[in-house]
Amino acid sequence: MKSITPSRSALLLEIEPLLAQGHYLRALDSLGLGLQQIRAESSSDEWRTFCAENFSGETFSRHPLSRLLKVGPLGSGCAGTSHGQIHEPLILDVIYGFDEDEPPDLSPAARAVRSWELALGFSASLRERHQLFVRELNDLGASFAHPRVLAVGCGHLRDAAAALSLKDLCGGEVVAFDRDRACIDWVQREYRHPGLRSLSGSLRDLTKDFTLGHFDFIYLPTLLDTLEDLRVKVVLGALLPLLKPGGRLLAANFSPELADSAYLEACWNWWPRYRGEAEWAALLSSLSSETLRGQTIFRDHAGGSLFLELQVI
Repeated sequence: MKSITPSRSALLLEIEPLLAQGHYLRALDSLGLGLQQIRAESSSDEWRTFCAENFSGETFSRHPLSRLLKVGPLGSGCAGTSHGQIHEPLILDVIYGFDEDEPPDLSPAARAVRSWELALGFSASLRERHQLFVRELNDLGASFAHPRVLAVGCGHLRDAAAALSLKDLCGGEVVAFDRDRACIDWVQREYRHPGLRSLSGSLRDLTKDFTLGHFDFIYLPTLLDTLEDLRVKVVLGALLPLLKPGGRLLAANFSPELADSAYLEACWNWWPRYRGEAEWAALLSSLSSETLRGQTIFRDHAGGSLFLELQVI
């Protein structure tokens, strides 16, 4: 296969003078637009080759762009890793705004990359997801007496933070599950709600735990972005039986139209499982229609995420 670029990207060479002169936002804008154009004009294999040749390894680590990105919000959890886990809870906290105001001692470079990354379509889509789940959880008390909730891939459980303080949740229960034990340890330290139960382990462990009981609402805020199609089918098939009659499952997944995905793939080696309406229709065809009362697929306002809502009979 013929490489689409020289061994060292002309794009990186073009932004070096801007970085040297302290024009960080202009450099980042040029980077983002350039990456989007290259991605759009390349085959999947060509794009992956370009990313591997130009944005990984020792050569890129010495480039001033690499040093700049490491002081940004995504770099706080991704720099130096080989897999780019953008769903790191500490990064999500910054995107959601849980780190409060911008730190006053940021350097001009750090301030620029922070404002730029938090304005990405990726960040906006995650904030909209978070706000939707917060509304859904806060409204549960109006529909169910003492609701039971299962958060799968809960992270820091930020979506449920407000709901845990609501009077309507008194007598209810939230089960927080994450494969990352560090997340569960953090949840146990942070929240003291009497109805909160936290679990860590594999997804197989979760679905085979017969002490869980049944739930009015199950939600997956970010997990499906990381799973291949077969695993999604298995997870949905295992979670639906955990719903009470009339219960709902709500899950989010990035769409192929996610803005700024080229930046995430190239600079952070982060490759989510994008799914549009057609992909979701194919996945849902494998679920038993006899147990479903309804299914809905809808997008966020920017089109960067799709939401899947399933309700059982």
